[in-house]
Amino acid sequence: MRAVAVVFKKEMLEILRDRRTLVAIALAVLASPIVLSVISQVATRTATQTYTVGYTGDVPAGLDTLLNATGLKLERVDDPAAAAKKQVDLGVAFSPSGIDEYYDPSRQSAQLAEVRLRVVLGQFDAARVAAALRQKGVDPSILNPLPVTPHPLSSPVQAAGNAFLSFFLPYILVTMCLTGGLSAALDSSAGERERKTLESLLLTPAPRTQVLVGKILAVSAISLVAALAAIASMLLALTQLKITAGTHIGLSPLAAAVMVWLAILLAASFSSVTLALGTLARNFRQGQAYVTPLYFITIFPASIVLFIPDFNPSLAYYLIPILNAVLVLRDAIVHDAVAWPALAVTTVSLIVTGAASWYAALRLFTREALLVKS
Repeated sequence: MRAVAVVFKKEMLEILRDRRTLVAIALAVLASPIVLSVISQVATRTATQTYTVGYTGDVPAGLDTLLNATGLKLERVDDPAAAAKKQVDLGVAFSPSGIDEYYDPSRQSAQLAEVRLRVVLGQFDAARVAAALRQKGVDPSILNPLPVTPHPLSSPVQAAGNAFLSFFLPYILVTMCLTGGLSAALDSSAGERERKTLESLLLTPAPRTQVLVGKILAVSAISLVAALAAIASMLLALTQLKITAGTHIGLSPLAAAVMVWLAILLAASFSSVTLALGTLARNFRQGQAYVTPLYFITIFPASIVLFIPDFNPSLAYYLIPILNAVLVLRDAIVHDAVAWPALAVTTVSLIVTGAASWYAALRLFTREALLVKS
């Protein structure tokens, strides 16, 4: 094992001298707070933005006050349909028979204003009907014979915060475990081969198995540091931002422990894969070409949690690498609980994937013609 320690120390020193790796980690650490800050500002602006409603006709008494209080500013126009195309967000024509609404579905502001107007009109109509019934001596509750009293089983605000975290955290974890050590992996394989130093390393008395293990440990350590640093900066930024009303978003101890464990498994697996592909390449640029498909392979499973948040798969799905890590981490964040069978299957799947990748890299290391030929 002394050879493993020597190779590990050598690789760490070379990695820390590589500016590309350090810049990639620094950018990941800085990017998360910046992205979250932009998201927070956009969300706050969208929630508090005032939309303009161009109208004709007579506005019902009291509706103008309700619209203004809801962030819908009334502006009289000549033609609501024409004004709704560019001049205003929404066009409305008031008449004794009802309301004609005009909006452009291709404009996001028009869609948001339309939804907000529908809510306001629903409240206004309900209030007018209730007032009319009271004047006639009729209890307004007759319109709601079966009232529903909601009893949330958990804090809706906290649930919204957890949903936000489960939306981003698995994606960041997977992508950073890959990209964090990618440059280091290619440099210690394809880069060393291009510089003619890999052959010298393999001629030392150290067994090639231990040489490879030392390289994998070094690349895994960098990947793990990059992933955890990016996530830590994101969580730090979340303590300063209120993504949901009145609450700060945080990670529970259980979810944090699951995240670290998955990060270790993913970092080791990705390090083995990238080292195998880097060893197969003749130079650094060719190694980048070989590794490029990994981006698509990792982004697709990680994106499932973004586009299908209620995806509840069977246990067999946890055999699929990357997807299983995303699902386990999502459940740990949202439910603050771990399905141990799913975590066990995920752990075995990622260990088998890493072991298979390590074996492939070792076979490449033993091919003298492949390593010597340039």
